[in-house]
Amino acid sequence: MSLPEPARPVVSLRLSNDERERAVELLNRAVADGRLTWPEHAERVEAVYAARVTGDLRPLLSDLGAAEVVPLPDGATEVSAVLSKIVRVPDVSRRIHARSLFGAVVLNLVSVPPGADIEVQVDAFCGKVQLMVADDATVIDEGAAIMGKRAVYGEQDGNGGPRIRLTGTVKLGNLKVFRV
Repeated sequence: MSLPEPARPVVSLRLSNDERERAVELLNRAVADGRLTWPEHAERVEAVYAARVTGDLRPLLSDLGAAEVVPLPDGATEVSAVLSKIVRVPDVSRRIHARSLFGAVVLNLVSVPPGADIEVQVDAFCGKVQLMVADDATVIDEGAAIMGKRAVYGEQDGNGGPRIRLTGTVKLGNLKVFRV
């Protein structure tokens, strides 16, 4: 008769605000995809903000196929607004991730040099993201909107200016691109 192996202790690390926001992003996607109801979403979001260690998130995300919060790929510049407004001129030498949760992100991308290619991933839930680009910028919007709006204003001539590729999903919010 063999003895059962002793359970290995699970090490849980303290959560950062960024990790909590990524967990909420996963819950936002789940409600948008129809995997959670709005009352379930509200209950889980409240529990995420009350969570103290990584182990607290596991039961909230495990039935969604995401037991761990996915880290942001290395080298990206992140600008995140939660219940607030953030206005920035981000580092345009790297990919940019703009996140808005019940807030607003305003990014000035006029300094993207001519001929440069840059990706801006826009993820908004009940929030807005505004981008200001140079007149000669070519803006390619490859993202999605779910009960939201994405708009690129102004004429696009693409004469030697920067190329800005937009990805990500806007849910119950908006993305607006203005030429200055």
